[in-house]
Formats: sequence, structure tokens, C-alpha cells
Amino acid sequence: MGGFALDCNQIRKVAANALITCNIHSFPIDCFAILKQYGFRVYSYLELQKKKPELYNLCISYSQDAFCINSLNLIAYNSQKSANRIRFSLMHELGHHLLRHRNDLPSNEDEANYFASNILAPRIAMYYAHLKSVNEVGQFFNLSSSAAYYAAQDFSEWCQDVRRNGMHSYDKDLYQHFYNPDYKGFVYSIRTCAFCGARVYNCLDFEAHCSGACKLPDEPVRKKTHAFTPLSDDDSRILRRLENKWLYDF
Repeated sequence: MGGFALDCNQIRKVAANALITCNIHSFPIDCFAILKQYGFRVYSYLELQKKKPELYNLCISYSQDAFCINSLNLIAYNSQKSANRIRFSLMHELGHHLLRHRNDLPSNEDEANYFASNILAPRIAMYYAHLKSVNEVGQFFNLSSSAAYYAAQDFSEWCQDVRRNGMHSYDKDLYQHFYNPDYKGFVYSIRTCAFCGARVYNCLDFEAHCSGACKLPDEPVRKKTHAFTPLSDDDSRILRRLENKWLYDF
């Protein structure tokens, strides 16, 4: 992940600030709502081709996925791509905007990719979700397989960074933002019980349900998939000690 003109921790900080600014409290995030909060008008390439052919030609000449015209507060995207690729492309374009890119340097593309990965799947949220495979990362955060693999690799680097340097300020800010007093912990998912309408916290299943009377009779068993095993037992113990020192100062 090295080689950035702007370092990884700074990009993670920008992504964390965006989540807090947009008052995000659950994953997967709504990319269109986030862009709207930043004042962008968002069109598909097909819509733009009908309304403004000259802008469509400009966008498609630069990218087959998505393109941002800052001067017009406009982001256009290719609706014929997969939903997960669209999500990544939209956050990639937001990354260009928030990182104040003004040229086409290859390093800017790497930075925008890194921003997109971290706003879609913050590493601290991956830590608390206890995801066990690349597939689970992709399914929970709505990432493509390549984006999920990229995030899983970087998660290991994040863990090593925490071991060396402790929690950074952006992780502390995210913890405070996602801390839920009802749940008494970090909440990465808030869903609604399909049967009674109650809130369900930190449910990884797509069919959220309560643990009581509303519980489904046969819970789906998640398939075993290729694990990326990001944390060894020693890593987990070290991170828990660091977390306790950071949160409770002991």
C-alpha cells in the first residue's frame, strides 16, 4: 500500500471524517446519499447521454466506470457495471474530490482507490465485525471480490500498524461515533427485524431478526469459504490489550 504522495493514515483519516460528517452509523453505506450530502448531482452515463451529450462524451473519454466534474458538482457513472463496482467507483470519485486531486497522476488513482476501500469498509469496522473470509468481507460491505481482497490485505497491515503505534486518532473518532449506548459497544450494523420491526444490532445475516420470539426457526448456516485469517491469537490478545488501554486506560 506504500508509494502514496499522501500517506495511508492520512487517507484513512479523510475517509473516517467523511463517515462522521455524513452521520453514517451502519454498513454497507449508501454511496448515493453520501454524494448528495457533499452537494453532488449524480447521473448515470445513459441519463447524461440523453441530457448533455457533450458532458457524456467528456466523461466516457476519461473513464468507462465513473467521472467527476468538480466545477459542475457532478458525478456520472456507468450503470451497466455491477452494483458493487459502481459503489467503489462512486467513492473513488469522492476520494478525488476530498483529497483535492487536480491532475491525472497515477498516484492519485491509487490514493482514490485507497480512500474508496476505507470509506466502504473501515478497518476498525472490519475488526469488530470479526469477519472470517474474503467472501464475508465482500458480502457484508458490498464489495467486489477484488475490492474485498484488497481490503483484507490492508486490514492485516492496519493490525500491524496498531501493534506498532497504537490506535490512531481517526480510529478513536470512529469508535466514539459508532459506539451505541443501547448496545454498549461498537455498532457496525443496524437493521430492522423483518417480523416485529425492532432494531437488530451487529447482525451479519441478510435477514435480520431478533434473538427472541421472532427468531427464525432455521438459521441459515454461512458457508465455509477461503479464510484470510487476519489475526492470530497473539494478535487478538495484543489488540485487546491496546484497546483496553486506549478505551479504559489500564
